[in-house]
Amino acid sequence: MCVRSYIKVVEEGSFNGAAYQLNTTGSAISKRINWLEDKVGVQLLKRTTRSLDQTEAGQLFYQRSRLQLDQWMALVDEARSVNQTPTGLLKIGATTAVGSKFIIKYLNDFLLMYPKIKIQLLTTSPGQMPETYVDVFISRDLEQLNSHSYKAIELFKNDAKFFASPDYIDKYGKPETIEDLESHNMLIWGERPIRDVKLSTGNRITLRGNFATTNPEALFYGAKCGMGVLLASQKMLKDLTDVGELVQVLPDVTVDHGSVCAYYPTLDYEHTRTQLFIKYLKERIQSEQVKEVS
Repeated sequence: MCVRSYIKVVEEGSFNGAAYQLNTTGSAISKRINWLEDKVGVQLLKRTTRSLDQTEAGQLFYQRSRLQLDQWMALVDEARSVNQTPTGLLKIGATTAVGSKFIIKYLNDFLLMYPKIKIQLLTTSPGQMPETYVDVFISRDLEQLNSHSYKAIELFKNDAKFFASPDYIDKYGKPETIEDLESHNMLIWGERPIRDVKLSTGNRITLRGNFATTNPEALFYGAKCGMGVLLASQKMLKDLTDVGELVQVLPDVTVDHGSVCAYYPTLDYEHTRTQLFIKYLKERIQSEQVKEVS
């Protein structure tokens, strides 16, 4: 209870906030922290009338205790799930684009199938390594990932294609060749409005435009509004292409971005809820791919 109280104090930023979360009083939380510091033998928190900060030892204690608490709770949930309905909190990490344009559309059906599971979707930066506290991490393939610490299951090939809105095509015409792309306004993912890409045809072209951003939602909205031609994964734009708000241009030309995979920690035991989610996600994607082909 004292370790859990310390974790809550750090996460809430105050004794009263932790007390509210744990349904107790601020004075009770203070006594628990004092007891914990006495047992550990070091000061974990620096307290003033206006602030509450962790010491260096406190930061280390929080990181290790948070991980161990998560592992303990996961073990408890796992044991309960052996002969019962799967239960517990499933923490999913993903970039903004993958989370909002891909994963989110599958979550409702999954939660309906397993009503005792709760999901927390955590946003990460593109290319960021999985955090140790997530149960499953959905990302494009990460070559620098330590394969001894994480297992990976490929979900789908992440080939990118070119898309534009019907309004943009009406105003500026539809690119018919690769060379045509260089005369069109491109919406660029990145920090500069210029980008070199290698196409599936072997060609290298330079994409230029008047708008660049690392915010995927802004790019998708810009393309939908007719600001320019967008290079993006088909999976991320399916909701827009299904209703005709974006159409594919140069359908035979792709930019190979590798694969999107589900990564999960290598543990002595595997969470039932993690395995259920990955299995469900892969089966849904495969089913959709079969429908697209037929």
